[in-house]
Amino acid sequence: MTLVLSLIPTRLYADQRTSYLADQLRTNEDYRVRTQAALALGASGDDAATRPLCDALTDSNASVKVAAAAALGKLGKTAGLACLERAEGREQTPAVKSQMQKSIAALSAGGGGGGGGGGSAAPPPPGADTKYYVAIEITNKSGRPESEIEPLVRAAIQSKILAKAGYAVAPKGETVAQGKKILNGKKLKGFYLLATVEPAVYQGGNLTQVVRVSMWTYPSKSLQGEFAPKLTQSGTPKKDVQSENILMKMCVENAVETFHKVVASL
Repeated sequence: MTLVLSLIPTRLYADQRTSYLADQLRTNEDYRVRTQAALALGASGDDAATRPLCDALTDSNASVKVAAAAALGKLGKTAGLACLERAEGREQTPAVKSQMQKSIAALSAGGGGGGGGGGSAAPPPPGADTKYYVAIEITNKSGRPESEIEPLVRAAIQSKILAKAGYAVAPKGETVAQGKKILNGKKLKGFYLLATVEPAVYQGGNLTQVVRVSMWTYPSKSLQGEFAPKLTQSGTPKKDVQSENILMKMCVENAVETFHKVVASL
């Protein structure tokens, strides 16, 4: 399944464009459009983008809140620091809280941020309530170093999977034999997610990123489907690694949300 989201007119004057994006972020019923609006506001450089992004930190969707927090860090306006600190104090979702903390650190240091990677911590072992066990593999076709891409994407997938009750994640490097032993011993249903990071595309002043995530059974590896979210950030005419990182994370988080829905339907 391919999700293509076209964003937002690029020929508006800056103030009109910010107003349009803010309205999309506030009112659009599709969380994916709200997510992209937040990312575009973060890339706008406009002081007026701060308030709608701060308001979006209370959005009903975690992906939108992550995007808003990352966008405030990228925007780099000190006015965003106070609202991030307030939101971080009450936030309960680990992935959202983590992004808020990264953006707070970046703004406190006086620079934009929020798209950094960092390695993923070793996942906890399956617990008494675990039903599903998920192995993760990353294929890097981005053209960027493996050391930048693999930890970033793995951490985003792992965090999103573990945010839902009943799931455990296989540690990196686990062999099929080891996985089979865990699955059989705890009577779990196994899945394997292969995330393929495509090269970022800069065209027409926009940045587009695709991450293809195929879903397989585990350990037998029978293909169950593929999800390929495609996210576009306008106002990005030249190489911007930080924005690439943010879009990669949002792509895999969208894919994992679809994966969770598919598993629930089985």
